[in-house]
Amino acid sequence: MMKNIIKYIAVFAIVLAFTSCDEESNFEESTTTLTQVYTLTDITGNNAAFKINIYKEVSVIVEYSTEVNLESYTSSGFTDSSTETNFEVEVNKLDNEATVNYVLSADKTTGEGTLTVDGTTVFNVKVSEEEVYN
Repeated sequence: MMKNIIKYIAVFAIVLAFTSCDEESNFEESTTTLTQVYTLTDITGNNAAFKINIYKEVSVIVEYSTEVNLESYTSSGFTDSSTETNFEVEVNKLDNEATVNYVLSADKTTGEGTLTVDGTTVFNVKVSEEEVYN
């Protein structure tokens, strides 16, 4: 009789152990999504960045000083007046308390164009549309 009770308790404990274990993740679900950006590369001029990403749907501009060193800035006033043949984008970069105006104009076929900063400094750039993880 005692052996049967021990068997029942053992079976009950095993069933309870297997059914009570839910698979739990130690990590939160990723909320990373692809976001469209204008990517400026081959930037030529004095003190030119290595690469610039201007986000279309998020108020962010990311400037790369090298392939791996980057700085992120908040943006405002994003205006995309692009046509079928040309990229035409204007956006403001908020750098601490200063506002820097970017005007981007480029040919969609070749990607070649200019980035005008604050109406005075002009950089030659290569523009492409890409998706990056946000």
